This record gives sequence, structure tokens and C-alpha cells, in this order.
Amino acid sequence: MKWVGIGILLSLISLIACADRSGYTVTIQGEIEGIKYGKAYLSTLGENNSILLSTPIENGKFTLKGALPEKGRYLLNVNRKTIFLFLDGENIQVKASYNQLDNSDIKGSEANDLELEYSQLVKEKYQKEFGKLQADYREILQQGDQKTADDKMSEILQLGERRYLLAKEFIKKHPDNIFSIHIANMETQGRYEKGKELYDLLSPAMKRTTQGKELKQRVDELANSALGVPCPGIQAETEQGELITIDSLKGHFVVLDFWASWCGPCRQEMKNLKTLHEEFASQGVSFVSISFDDSTEKWKKACEEEQIPWMSLLDKKGWKNSEIRQALGIQQIPFIVLLDREGNIVAKNIRRNLLRDKLVEVIK
Repeated sequence: MKWVGIGILLSLISLIACADRSGYTVTIQGEIEGIKYGKAYLSTLGENNSILLSTPIENGKFTLKGALPEKGRYLLNVNRKTIFLFLDGENIQVKASYNQLDNSDIKGSEANDLELEYSQLVKEKYQKEFGKLQADYREILQQGDQKTADDKMSEILQLGERRYLLAKEFIKKHPDNIFSIHIANMETQGRYEKGKELYDLLSPAMKRTTQGKELKQRVDELANSALGVPCPGIQAETEQGELITIDSLKGHFVVLDFWASWCGPCRQEMKNLKTLHEEFASQGVSFVSISFDDSTEKWKKACEEEQIPWMSLLDKKGWKNSEIRQALGIQQIPFIVLLDREGNIVAKNIRRNLLRDKLVEVIK
């Protein structure tokens, strides 16, 4: 009897394992006005996206049915229309006009509904004010008032904290939905502390998904550049080809400015950095700009145009292949990192008045 019981148990385990491998089955029924024939297909995201389900369109109608790797974000293609959507329901309906087709026409997916809800929340609580501040900033820049422009940009940067808090509260409310992983991913933005806080809010089931595991891997990688830890080893070249390591600057507070010649906001940021350089260079603060330019010539030309008064270096691996960018979790530029005298990271992605306030604080 014992061996029979063990055999049954092993059979159940085998069935469970098979069920886990089968993925997530979905049926998507479409009824699209404005077209009669063509093709509908569902594919993965990314550079190497692959078609998972496909079917012909007959009289504007189609049915896609099959197994997907798991619940999550996919691409729905209807002829030449492409929709990014979240899928976590078993029966999805798409009923809309072809010319106005978007993910608001998707019914039957809670994750997709949450994306629409969250987008509206961000629009009302963040984007409206962000848009106004940005318009004010551009107008002030045109008037040539750099001081007021810096103040306005500082307001914009501080507003980013509000968006993060919106994301945090939304994930708290929906810890067991695949869309929450997407928000956590978007709001981590190269910051270990924020990423870990958002990841920890997810339910155990979401953490076990492929997307949850990928988020954890990204957050774990950012631990190497968390606040308070030594800055990862960074080395880059001077215009003369000399290799400089950031460790050689220990003993000073160091402002690391990551930029590129093709980045307009980066070059605008340098105007503020020059003001800070005048104020703090005599107080033991070193400034270093590191470019992700792929072209040495374009970098040197930009350096000459900007008349950078501090050390300017080039990461010869460029934006795409930069190990520096990966080590610090840099997803966009301008990106500024502040190091203390021992080479530890004091602040990341900090700019304008926020950077000045931090410099005053650490020097004291």
C-alpha cells in the first residue's frame, strides 16, 4: 500500500510539473470595423520578438487561441496596427474601429484594465503638472535666465518623487497582478533602493514569474552601485588617450557627470555644473565628465564647444556596450553620481539645485 501511495504521489507531481510547463492559455476574439481581410497575430516584445499565435481575418473577425509562456505584456498585430497590451485573462475580446484601435478596446484582462487605470492616475496626478513645468522651463531657457531655469528644472526633478509614490501605492493595492511588475520595472530607474522597495511589495506568486525573476536580477545587479557602497571600478580615456581611474580621485568629493555630444539636455545640464564648479571646486570637490559617445571626433568637438573647465573623459565602448553604464544602472542621460572622499556613492541621478543642496550637506 505504501508503494501504491508513493506512485500516486509521483503521478500527481508529474501532472503538476506538466501543468506548469503548459504556460497560460488564452483566447482572443476580435471584431474590427473598417477591414474585411488580413492577418492577426500575437508576438513577444523586444528586438528578437517572435510570433506566438496567428490567424487570418475573415469579414473583420478573428480568433487567436493557444498557449503563451505566461501572463504578461505582448504585442497584438491586426494588419498594420500594433497594440501593446497586458494579458492575464482567459477570454479576451477586441471590438473596435480599425482606425482607432488601441488597448482601451481590450476587454477581459484585469492587467490591461489596471494599465488604463494607472495611466489615467499618472496623467491626473503627475503628467499635467509635469507638462506645465516643462513648458515654463523651456520658456525661461529661451529668455536666457539660467538661475530661474535651474530652479524650475529642480521642481521637475522633485516631481519625479510623486510619480514614484503613485507607483508604490498602486503596487501595494495590486501586489498579485502582472502589471505591477511592469510598474516596478519602470520606476526602478537604476536605483537599487527604489527597486528593492517596489520588488518587496510584490506577491510571492508574482516574484516567481519570469518577469518577477528578471526584475529581481536587475535589482540585485544594482546592489553593486547602491548608496553607501564603493563606486564600481570606472576608467575612461582623456583626449590624449591617457587611461584615468576614478579611484585615483579619492580624497575629494567627486561629481561624475555622464553625458554624450548628441544629448541636448546633457549639454544644458553643463551650464548648471559650471556654476557649481565655480562655487565648490575650491572646497575639495572634483568634477569629471564621462561621455558615452561612439565617435571620438564628435566628443572632442563637443568638448571644445562646451569649454569644459574640468576633467573630460571618454568611455570608448560607447552607449550600447558601456560596462560603466551597466555597472551604475544608467538608463538615460544626463546622469550624475556624487562620491564621498573614500569613493563611496553618496547620491545617484541627482541634478540642479538638488545636487547643490547635497554638496552643501556632505561638505558640512
